[in-house]
Amino acid sequence: MLLTEAIDELGDEPVTIDDVKVSARIEPDITELDGQIATLIESARLAAEHECERLFLPRTVRLGFSAWPGGILPVPPEAYTATAQVFDGEAWAPVNATLVKYMDGGVSITPNEPLPPLPEDGSECVRVDVEIGCPANVKAYITAMACHQLTTPTGARLANPPAYLAGLLDRERNWQ
Repeated sequence: MLLTEAIDELGDEPVTIDDVKVSARIEPDITELDGQIATLIESARLAAEHECERLFLPRTVRLGFSAWPGGILPVPPEAYTATAQVFDGEAWAPVNATLVKYMDGGVSITPNEPLPPLPEDGSECVRVDVEIGCPANVKAYITAMACHQLTTPTGARLANPPAYLAGLLDRERNWQ
């Protein structure tokens, strides 16, 4: 049973200023626009997070369980590495485990070795740290939106993103 979930560390923006400069065909040595580009990147990421009801900053999530987690972990499919530890009653010890990704987007973790006996008192005895990234289509959306805002004259900008850009988020949207 999942007992705790905490975000240990947030990473940097998933798109860099240089990524946007390349896409907008701005020379890398021109630095006058760097502050504006950084703001546009953050704005586009926040818009994507709002649209999809999810966090897209790279991050590490720590999940605490009362037993080894069976089934799907409560993390988005962008999980790319995971480490596990078990508490044997005295200390936390690392476990050799494999992160398994399913075609439907689910993620689970499987131990590669027998587990030591775990306490059965219902307390946290398994920790799984999962590193979660940003999907490539969301990175493309952030880059394209930042370029669109940077290169489109103010009077010609639409209040909503053009449909061809908004479509980049369709796979990540919560359609419920």
